[in-house]
Amino acid sequence: MIPREQELLQNAGTIMTFPAGHILYMEGDPADRVYYILEGRVRVFENISSGREVTLDVVGSGHIVGESAFAENGFRPTCVKTVTAVRLISCRVSQLLPCFASDPSFALYLLRLCSATMDHLTARLQDQCLLDRYGKVANFILDMTEPCPHGEEKPMTYTHEDIATSLGLGRSGVTMVLRDFCRRGWLENKYGKIYVRNREALEAFVEEQKSNL
Repeated sequence: MIPREQELLQNAGTIMTFPAGHILYMEGDPADRVYYILEGRVRVFENISSGREVTLDVVGSGHIVGESAFAENGFRPTCVKTVTAVRLISCRVSQLLPCFASDPSFALYLLRLCSATMDHLTARLQDQCLLDRYGKVANFILDMTEPCPHGEEKPMTYTHEDIATSLGLGRSGVTMVLRDFCRRGWLENKYGKIYVRNREALEAFVEEQKSNL
């Protein structure tokens, strides 16, 4: 059964689907819509002066992105691109106002979603500051891939340079980490793509690092 708040979102907005790699918005775009993710994941990133992308967060189902739309006449401070195929609800703030009037608790629900998004981003930034390069790479790979219960997981198409740029690491250091993970049997590099072969081991590795912080 659809929760009342999600039903209001669906009635106010539009359900849309996008393939992996689709850009929802770019830094500097007008902030006119809020997106509630029903399925899939998106990546929040910034373009640095060199033109490279630095990942800030990866956000999944049950969260919102684009909350800058609540600031009147605002602009996007970051970029957002889909990591996997995504199904979401797209809403203009003006479409949400009638929902606030009909159900005041709905406004509180959206505030909680915004707070959860900020908490998630804070936790992610803490991870990036405190984990070593092995933990950062493992965490990033887990975020950028998804488990496939039936059949082979879809590969990660990032190059070593792409991963290094996203995490603010050196390329040679990332290559060393990936080789170590492949040696352990957790990953496999094949035809220029990275396949996850032991997701549970990667997850346990990240959790162990976090527990030792």
